[in-house]
Amino acid sequence: MRVWPTAAAGFTLLELLVVLAIIGIVTGGALLSFGLLGPDRRLTQEADRLAALLGLAADRAELEVRDYGLRFRRDGYEFMAWDPRRRLWSPIVDDAMRPRRWPAGLMADIDLDGRRIALPKSVQPGDPPQLGVDARGEFTSFEIRLHREGDPLTEHIAPAPEGGLRRRQTRDARAVPEPAR
Repeated sequence: MRVWPTAAAGFTLLELLVVLAIIGIVTGGALLSFGLLGPDRRLTQEADRLAALLGLAADRAELEVRDYGLRFRRDGYEFMAWDPRRRLWSPIVDDAMRPRRWPAGLMADIDLDGRRIALPKSVQPGDPPQLGVDARGEFTSFEIRLHREGDPLTEHIAPAPEGGLRRRQTRDARAVPEPAR
């Protein structure tokens, strides 16, 4: 009669490796969600989205030979189109250019022709856009700065001299508050 060895108590090497991999994935996800491993990805993603949508508005303006605009609020923005028959600006009812809200904690500063504009809390139906894209696809002079309070990282979006948009990131050490003494 043959005797089989009994199973030893404890974990196999494979089980330990699986547990360590799970711990690593959870820790990495937590660090990324708190922004501890590099730049603010949500801020960069929102700047990418806004720049892409502005490019889309410029392309549509040229194709449709129609003026487009972007109306900002403190909590977000919406694209508008000029209706020459009714002689007014109308919000765009298109899924790609639908009204959007800034992610939590994100703020925008807008300069038009070198002057900072105050963003309203809300907008009324007849309010015009602050930023324009004419029927040739050219932008009014602007700079959009996206940032979070207390974070030195700022995303900048502005028209490029050769056409299109220019993007850049800056780090402003003055944005970080002094530690309390």
